[in-house]
Amino acid sequence: MNIDTMLETVIDNLNDCLKVGTEAKANPDQGYPYAYGYSSSGIKSSVEYLQTIVAQYRSLMCENNQ
Repeated sequence: MNIDTMLETVIDNLNDCLKVGTEAKANPDQGYPYAYGYSSSGIKSSVEYLQTIVAQYRSLMCENNQ
């Protein structure tokens, strides 16, 4: 997956977390525990993507500087 696609995925993940967090408040079957679990998972996934992006970016920069 290329860098711009990964960044779009991170943005989508974080937007989904915000949406679920907002909607879960109004849903008695979900509430805070559901929103927290969903958001935690989405944030962890986003962090992993961002770490991969940083590694790929650094690799590209090193290749271009040589």
